[in-house]
Amino acid sequence: MSTIKSKILTAIQSRKINIFFLFFVLAFAILVLTKLSKTYTNTLVFTVVPKNIPEEIIILNDSSHQLNVTLKAQGFKWLKYYLNPPQIMVDFKTDVTKVDSTYVWSRAQGFSSINEQFSKEIALESVNPEQLIFFYDENAVKYVPVQPQIKLSFSPGYDIMETVATDPDSIKLIGPESLLQKIAYVKTRKLELKDLNKRYSELLPLNLDSIHPKIKVSEKAVGLSLDVKKFTEGTKEIPVEVINVPKHKTLKYFPKSIIITYYTSLENFNAIKKTDFRIVCNYADLKENSTFLTPKLTKVSEKAKTVRLHHEKVEFIITQ
Repeated sequence: MSTIKSKILTAIQSRKINIFFLFFVLAFAILVLTKLSKTYTNTLVFTVVPKNIPEEIIILNDSSHQLNVTLKAQGFKWLKYYLNPPQIMVDFKTDVTKVDSTYVWSRAQGFSSINEQFSKEIALESVNPEQLIFFYDENAVKYVPVQPQIKLSFSPGYDIMETVATDPDSIKLIGPESLLQKIAYVKTRKLELKDLNKRYSELLPLNLDSIHPKIKVSEKAVGLSLDVKKFTEGTKEIPVEVINVPKHKTLKYFPKSIIITYYTSLENFNAIKKTDFRIVCNYADLKENSTFLTPKLTKVSEKAKTVRLHHEKVEFIITQ
């Protein structure tokens, strides 16, 4: 019996506590609702956000602009300003005037525009300061090359003919000239591709981390296309030409021709001809007391890659 009595007393006490908390919550809710239903006048700091800024200008110090706005409203209406950072839009088409090298917002000109940003249940009492000054810089345009940050490796016997490039290979930057002067190029994000053996294409994001937020960028990504093909090695024997020999001298040189080795795609192999190459030795480049000329490739087939000469010296004697 004592155990049963103890359980009954515990249940009663617990029920009393639950009822107490219930009435406490109800009383607190009524108090909050009563407070929020009252009308309050308060001043908040609003961050100014410019809009409709002319494309040819950049606002230099917009992040520091703030307005002290005094409002009169019910407590319910105040909640959103305490939950989210308050902002005021300043329209550069209607709310500001260009004065010398600045744009000026005045309370007299912009008050009605600010008032329209609040609902009818909120009364706009005052706005301070009387003026905001926006300093700006003229926009300049600069085209800079894109530098691909790509590491490639191919399956055996595969390669690409062209140099790795992006589409487009340059992008347009718009911003203050003082900032654009510091930018010589824009890099892509790093990309590593292995064992390539077929055509590859994708959009490659640009690395814009170092670009100042005041600068507008025409592209955020560029196209990358790699025409991967089967490659093979070819050889050709090309005659050697000697130029700029003085008229009073006659040269005999050896070898008269040099074998070259090159790399090309299978589809271009039969299209490459001897006449697509030219090897020249320039007598005017001859160093004093030297007994050999240096052959140079002055013409290379567009279809050939990694061309190599089998001889790097052409010996000669002067017979006259």
